[in-house]
Amino acid sequence: MAQRTAQAQMEDFFYRELLKYLKLAEEKRRWNVFKDIPWDAANPDTNDELAHCVETFCAVEMYLPDFTSKLLQMIRRSRGRSWFHVNWGYEESKHSLALETWLLASGHRTEKQREEYQNAILGAEWELPFDHPRQMVIYTMIQELATFWNYRNLEKIAAREKDLALVSALRVISVDERVHYNFFRNVVKQWMKLDDVGTIEDMKYVFEHFSMPGNQQIPHYDEAARILAKSGIYGPREYVKLVKNPILEDLKLDKGFNRLEVNEARDRANEQERINALKREQITLGDGHAVPINTSPYNGRPRPLNSKALNEVLANGRPENEQDDIPQEDDNRKSPMLEIIGIEPKKRAPSSSVIMHWNTEENRGSRGMDNLDAIDQALMAKGDELSNNAEEMRAERAAIRRNRVKNLKLFKKAEEE
Repeated sequence: MAQRTAQAQMEDFFYRELLKYLKLAEEKRRWNVFKDIPWDAANPDTNDELAHCVETFCAVEMYLPDFTSKLLQMIRRSRGRSWFHVNWGYEESKHSLALETWLLASGHRTEKQREEYQNAILGAEWELPFDHPRQMVIYTMIQELATFWNYRNLEKIAAREKDLALVSALRVISVDERVHYNFFRNVVKQWMKLDDVGTIEDMKYVFEHFSMPGNQQIPHYDEAARILAKSGIYGPREYVKLVKNPILEDLKLDKGFNRLEVNEARDRANEQERINALKREQITLGDGHAVPINTSPYNGRPRPLNSKALNEVLANGRPENEQDDIPQEDDNRKSPMLEIIGIEPKKRAPSSSVIMHWNTEENRGSRGMDNLDAIDQALMAKGDELSNNAEEMRAERAAIRRNRVKNLKLFKKAEEE
């Protein structure tokens, strides 16, 4: 009996993972944005910097329609991939609603500001950074782990500010993000079993071109990013320490994307067979294909990355001819979200929006992160336990702890060579 193709094996894997994911989500992880967060405990005395950070994350989440619709067209022929993607989009939409609700409930933003910022964000379109499904899975794996740490580090600030509502929201969101990361990470590991060299090549390419969503679309993104780095929430140092290095360690790769355990016999296999194995799957879309954009010699001529330049309109304000029903003079309209929940916004002077307006200041850059605390470890473990293959993840965490000294020596040796 002929062996099934790598693509067919991956389709089976995606579908099985989808069903396990849905079962765990429905039984243990689903939460209700309207009932499960104590919105009336939002603290109006929290500082403006916290609100700026929340608003930035909310802005990134606003590009969910672009991400889901564009990627769904790429993977629509795969039931496992596309159905997981739709469920992932539903969970991410709750994250956006929760962050937005806190801004309103705490009094940091008015309903008018919410609509203005919404219109500014949705005026620019976000494009997928990669044109191949496997590269997008790797991209999303990296993004989800980064987002987990974004929300976890933001929660620490919210706890210091004594805002129970925001802490509660960020806690459940963090667990969701950890579960999302584990799903994509398991998919990447499965691909490495079927096409080790090709998957590693994709991974190296994605890491080299990685950036968080919205950095070219969100107005004044540089200022918002500096606030995040200054607060110790997320910056270049956190990206390397908490995201890139742990992923490479988990996948048993050194910092040069070389396998820590090299199978020399496999590397000496017939060169033509190796080249055939590296060719990417082709996802048929109508009469065309989704062709990867990278520098691989096995995939044709590379094309430039898709990206949208920052819409000039966003930098200069909304178009004068834009038609809408927003009364510019009224800043006391009620929020539909708060009306549904049944609470009134806290009384405070609304702070300005870093998205709509920001006066730049000198920032000190990213501060160093402390060692992972008990809650960090607990949230990571909880996310793992609510993910597929929880037993495997427990064993891998233990193995990583045992082998950390060994791996650090290998990393150092690779850097010296």
